[in-house]
Amino acid sequence: MMYAYFDVPVAFDPVPVGLSPEESVEHIVARRERAGVAGTTDDTTRQATQLHALSRTLRSLGTLFSGVAVGTIDGSYSMATLQVAASELTYGDSAETAAEGAMQSVVAARGAGWTGAVYPLPCGQPAAVVMGRRVYQLSGADPSAVPFSELQAFVPVPDDPSLPRQAMLTVSFSTPAAAHWETYMPLVTGLLRSLTFSATPENGDGDGGAGA
Repeated sequence: MMYAYFDVPVAFDPVPVGLSPEESVEHIVARRERAGVAGTTDDTTRQATQLHALSRTLRSLGTLFSGVAVGTIDGSYSMATLQVAASELTYGDSAETAAEGAMQSVVAARGAGWTGAVYPLPCGQPAAVVMGRRVYQLSGADPSAVPFSELQAFVPVPDDPSLPRQAMLTVSFSTPAAAHWETYMPLVTGLLRSLTFSATPENGDGDGGAGA
């Protein structure tokens, strides 16, 4: 197993990954107690069921970290999501070639308005970074079609004898608040620049340490 370590921006409130039904209830109760908010047993059961389903889905997608930032920037409401996930992917003998190929294929698939480039990270791995906008249909929103500004970075996980197969790490950022893009970008680039890989678990895991 290869372990990925990265600094999680404090602005993003983590969404727990892989919680059991019992842990989901405990999480909901603990959050309510911290916030000083009361709730009925039915409320707790409903919210815990929703959290468990989300948490289980995140685990199935290979998610190492998922977080949401909600607040105000320059007096305006702002929201953003940040996710780090790993998945098996055979990319061949060259991480650089794999990153370049990933960048070109994603930009071509997303179409007009998407751009990309490959950057070297301090950890020694290349990162294929693509940026653009996509429109999502959100129930309850008015209008329901909401454009999101997005960034995705694809980082080939280093080869190691402990890995039965090669893997790709994906960092995904999304926000409907395009005006706040420049405020968020230092947080995303900071996570990417902090990324390291290790074949053995480190003592005292940092904010983000998980097996890839």
